[in-house]
Amino acid sequence: MIASHAHRFIFLKTRKTAGTSVEIALSKVCGPDDVITRISPEDEQLREHAGGLGPQNFESPPLPRQAFNHMSARLARDVVGVAAWRSYYRFAIERNPWDAVVSLYYWKYKDLPELPDFEQYVNEEWIEQLANNRRMYRIRGRLAVDRVLRYERLTEELDEVWELLALPGSPDLPRAKANARPVGHYRELYTDASRKRVAEVFADAIEAFDYTF
Repeated sequence: MIASHAHRFIFLKTRKTAGTSVEIALSKVCGPDDVITRISPEDEQLREHAGGLGPQNFESPPLPRQAFNHMSARLARDVVGVAAWRSYYRFAIERNPWDAVVSLYYWKYKDLPELPDFEQYVNEEWIEQLANNRRMYRIRGRLAVDRVLRYERLTEELDEVWELLALPGSPDLPRAKANARPVGHYRELYTDASRKRVAEVFADAIEAFDYTF
């Protein structure tokens, strides 16, 4: 999560949606009073190399609660306070669930010599945790941000946010966590059963953003 008092925006980081790359880009325009949460040591090196600010102002006290990666919208509101929450521009990112599930599959098992069975993986709890992305941009089931960007059009839509917020420079996105997945279309891994399982778990996102397999 990043809460910029300098530019009056709050970025809520969802999982497997290039959120780390966006955080790194945003940290390059942040000021000394802005809230920036920690990312992995490897990605912190990438952020430093890109010229972004590292983690800062995320601890409690002085914040009412500690800010952390992948905070829900409700907890982020507690961190920044109701006044800032209501007046700052809030945005997050969502991704086609069938694609996101495949991305998590390759990322989660990237260090194993052999990948586990995809069908079995889809029936475990991991994808249910991934479906909790909705908590990063919803509060009590209702949309709580000004915009949810589409991962599939992230470059164009982030450009639009950059312009709207009058941020300096341009959103030059680094390729964070981009080496785990081989080339190929996500549909190749699915059977009818696994496709249906994802459709059931991510029914809210599929309906809200009109995603199709």
